[in-house]
Amino acid sequence: MMQLSIYTYIFQYADSFYLYNSEHGIIANISERLYSLLYNRDFNSIPHNSQKVLIEKGILVESDKKYMYYNEMKMRFLSASYEKEHMGLVIVPFTGCNFDCPYCFESKKHPKLISENIENELIDFVNAHSASNIALTWYGGEPLVAFKNIKSIYNKLINQTKVNIEKHEIVTNGYLLNQEMIDFFRETHLNEMQITLDGIEEHHNQTRYLKKNKQGTFHMIVDNIRKAAENLPDCHIAIRVNINRNNEKDFFEIYNKFSNEFKEKTITIYPGFIREETPDHHSLCYHSIDSQYICNFYEKIKDLGGNVNFFPQKASKGCMINKLNSYIIGPEGEIYKCWNDVSNTEKIVGYINKKQITNKPLLYRYMNETTPFSNSQCKDCLLFPVCSGGCAWYQYKNIFENGRFNICSQFKERSNLEKALIKSLEKQEKSNTLKQLYV
Repeated sequence: MMQLSIYTYIFQYADSFYLYNSEHGIIANISERLYSLLYNRDFNSIPHNSQKVLIEKGILVESDKKYMYYNEMKMRFLSASYEKEHMGLVIVPFTGCNFDCPYCFESKKHPKLISENIENELIDFVNAHSASNIALTWYGGEPLVAFKNIKSIYNKLINQTKVNIEKHEIVTNGYLLNQEMIDFFRETHLNEMQITLDGIEEHHNQTRYLKKNKQGTFHMIVDNIRKAAENLPDCHIAIRVNINRNNEKDFFEIYNKFSNEFKEKTITIYPGFIREETPDHHSLCYHSIDSQYICNFYEKIKDLGGNVNFFPQKASKGCMINKLNSYIIGPEGEIYKCWNDVSNTEKIVGYINKKQITNKPLLYRYMNETTPFSNSQCKDCLLFPVCSGGCAWYQYKNIFENGRFNICSQFKERSNLEKALIKSLEKQEKSNTLKQLYV
């Protein structure tokens, strides 16, 4: 028996009628007649030629095939979760920082620097695995404080292992970035660098200041971004601008200020929506950004001339938490599964110099119970193809720590979805592939 695909959505907007399919990325303006037939599930009354196209495009499916896409994605996900050829390796050479940001989790920790012994154990750890390719990321704290260690580890990976570094990235505050470092990253083919600003200069300097003298850092960071853009033409530089409800105007000022200057460079300026939790850590607080706010925010960016693609894009499923061969290595050789867990001793799953996992319950929960396929509601969700299943770390908090975090896509709110689809169709009207479906 024929039925509408789980991933098909029909809706009326003003005086027009639309059809959307999230699996195949289709949005089309359709006739009221076709809308009526689909709405009433009177599929047999649809002309044969149109019915054939609807089936080919996955709009209509046989009932026994309704979960075929879901099951195929689950099979691929599980295969990728346990494959050994590729390794995700995030290295934290230093948990301290040259900044003294008041909101940073590191302020309550003792800074630790990776030792030569741990570096060597890290190389042994890599060699003990059968991975042939590594996606390498430097993280902190502030990793550039330990630049000597970064060079040392990188050279050891190149000279003492047989792995190919297929991706090379760094997350840095950008303040220490000098010519020597830029030259090193050019020679080692750095693919991506993420640098954060806390808004405009006035606000940034109030929160991202130097530990040694409380001096502001905005000008130095921006100057270093300019140097990196000139000297690392093959490296994508992602400028994250932290915002919440209180400083959204900061993003627009920075976007206007730098978008033209960096127009010819491989630089992206994007909003980093700060996730601030309530005092009980069970949900996001009022000043954080909700889904409706995000959609309105992107509309404002477009009004400023930003190149915003509103069409819901397919998302890859899962993250490091759900991949057995992905590791975040701390400076003492401790292993984490999520960036958010770094320096939290309760979330250490093992050590690089030990063959056995030391916290199996946590690893098993992360691997098996926070996947995009562990929530039964996702199986019948229209937006499953364009959703990663939500943040696995927050899903863990919801399941095991009494969290009440909304981890669904902002497009789950139908008004947000419809508005985004209409804007996309207006922009891409000439590429509409389903005009033939008018009946």
